[in-house]
Amino acid sequence: MTPLLVTVVGVSAPTAVGTDMVFATLTKLTGSVQHYRQRSVNLEVALFLGLGSIPAGLLGVATLEWMEHFFDPARLENVMITVIALTLVLVGASLIYRNYFMPNRGAADAPKPGVWDGKSRMSTRRCAYTVVFGAFGGYLVGLTSIGSGSVMAVILLLLYPLAPAIVVGTDIAHATVLSLVVGLAHMTQGNVDFGLAGSLLLGGIPGVLVGSRIAPWLPGKPLKTVLAVMLIFVGVRLLISY
Repeated sequence: MTPLLVTVVGVSAPTAVGTDMVFATLTKLTGSVQHYRQRSVNLEVALFLGLGSIPAGLLGVATLEWMEHFFDPARLENVMITVIALTLVLVGASLIYRNYFMPNRGAADAPKPGVWDGKSRMSTRRCAYTVVFGAFGGYLVGLTSIGSGSVMAVILLLLYPLAPAIVVGTDIAHATVLSLVVGLAHMTQGNVDFGLAGSLLLGGIPGVLVGSRIAPWLPGKPLKTVLAVMLIFVGVRLLISY
């Protein structure tokens, strides 16, 4: 949503990031509640991701505020668009990697001896890694509003023996809390256009409800590939144009 707000609507990059965070919080909330009811959320993983992502997300907001004071508006716009474009390319590449280069991991796969099974308590070492991974995604979100979904989902799929449904539910639950905290931080800095956020929600919430109903009937892999290609295309286009 941030690239659309910057390039099409024409709002400033900081306002686009803050408004997108408010929009993302409210649209993800319904999905996280539904996944929790379906018991498809690993609360321990989500908790330790949040321990890293929330402070790092606030640091991302602080970095953006520092940049607003350090750079003139035109320079800030160029820097932010470059960062957003690179993040889009990263997210798109992550989606392609997840779809085509990662082995499918079914719920029936037997855990290896001595390796975390995805259900018991995590070791202290894995908890520490989870905090670090959360910090990486959280900083991207605080700075650009992009990256919590696809990047964190790829990390979970790569390094955590969780069923795909658990990965999705855990990722959405974590992203909801992260978006809320970062969105509130952006509000305190005046980076949210509430009128624009309300207009987006008028279309976004019905879109989420309709999308959740038709999603089971649509081919997931081709749609994700199209989305990934679009993200990479938009990112590269932003890099070339600015």
